[in-house]
Amino acid sequence: MVRRIALVVPLIVAGLAAGVASSAPGAGSARDNPALRAVEANQAQREHDLEDAQASADAARGEIAQLEAQLNELSAAQASGEQGVSDKRLRLAALSVQERELNGRLGGDQAQLARLLGALELFRRDPPPALFVKPTDVRDAVRAAILIRAITPELEKRAKVLKGQAQALRSLRQDINASSADIIVGEHAIADRRTKIEALIAQKTDLQAHADADAEAARQDIDALAARARALRELTEGVAAAPASSLGGEPPDPEHAGLFGHPKPFTPPMDGAPTRRFGELEPGGRSRSDGWTWRTRATAAVVAPADGVVEYAGPLKGWGLVLILRLGGGYHLVLAGLESASAAPGRTVAAGQPIGRMGGDAEAGSDLYFEIRKNGAPVDPARWLKAPSGTPGGR
Repeated sequence: MVRRIALVVPLIVAGLAAGVASSAPGAGSARDNPALRAVEANQAQREHDLEDAQASADAARGEIAQLEAQLNELSAAQASGEQGVSDKRLRLAALSVQERELNGRLGGDQAQLARLLGALELFRRDPPPALFVKPTDVRDAVRAAILIRAITPELEKRAKVLKGQAQALRSLRQDINASSADIIVGEHAIADRRTKIEALIAQKTDLQAHADADAEAARQDIDALAARARALRELTEGVAAAPASSLGGEPPDPEHAGLFGHPKPFTPPMDGAPTRRFGELEPGGRSRSDGWTWRTRATAAVVAPADGVVEYAGPLKGWGLVLILRLGGGYHLVLAGLESASAAPGRTVAAGQPIGRMGGDAEAGSDLYFEIRKNGAPVDPARWLKAPSGTPGGR
C-alpha cells in the first residue's frame, strides 16, 4: 500500500500520530508531542520498575544477612553441644571403669558372704550332738557362733553399701545415656535447621540475582529511553545538536566537512531518482515537501547518507520505522518509512553503511522519506545530495 511519507517528518517534529506541523524552527512543543510523551511515560515506568527491583534486591540482601546470622548461631550452639556431649562421654567412660571394678569386688564379697551365710544357716539348722562333741570343740563352736554373730551385721552392712553403689552407678549410666540421646536428637534438629536455612539462603540469593538483573535491565532501558526522549525533544523544540556521543565522538559538520570547507556530498540513502524533492507539492496540493521521497522496491536496503550517531530508531503509528541520525553543527537526518533498522540508538554509523530495509510487496513497493534539519528547521538536501535522474529504484 502506498504511504504518504511526505507527512512523516512533520509528525516527528510535532510528535503527532496524524496531522501536519509547522516547519519553522522552534514551532513544535514538547508538551504537544505524543511520541515524546509516550517515551517519557515508558521511561517513568521503567524508573518505577528500577525502584521496585532495587527494593527487592535490598530486601533479599537483608533476609540473607539475617539467615546467615541464624546460621552462625546454630554453628555456635552445635559446637557447644558437641563439647558437652564429649565431656559427658568421657565421664561415662570413667564411671564405667569404676563400675566394673566395683562389680568385681562386689561379686567376690557376695560370694564369700554367700558361703559364710550358707555355713551359718547349715550350722543353725543342724548343730552337732552334744554327746559326741569334745569340750574343745564345744568351746570352738561357741567362739565361732559368737564371731559369726558379731561379723554378720558388718557383712550385711557392707553388702548393703555395695548394693547401693551399684544402683547409683546404674542410675548415673541411665541419666548419661538419656542426656546423650537428647543431645543427639538436638544435633539432628540443628542439622535439619541448618539445611533449611542454607536452602533459604540459596533461594534468597537467586531472588537477589534476578532483582539485580532486572534493575540493570531497567537502567539500560532508562538510558535508551532518555536518549530517545532527548532526540525527540531536540527535534521538536528546534534546539542545537546534543552533546557528542561517547561511542563515536562529535560527528563532522556536513556544512564544512568537505574540501576547503565546502559541504561534503552525502551518499544517497538508496539508488535511483527521487519521486519528489524539497519544495514540491505533496499529494493533494495543500502543502510542500520538506524533504525527498524515493519509491522503492520491496526489501530494498537503506544506507546512512553521512557519518553520524543514531539518536532515535523506533516506529510511529501509521508511518513505519523512523530513524534519526545526529551530525555535527546542529544537523539531523531523518529517514522514515523503513520496515526494519539494523542500527540501534547510540551507535555510530559511517556514510554508505546499511542501516535498515524497506517493506512493502513486490508490486506496490514502499516510500522512503529523507529530510535534513538544521537546528530543527528543514533544509534542502540538494546542497549535499545530487540524486540521479531517471527511473526510481532501490538496492
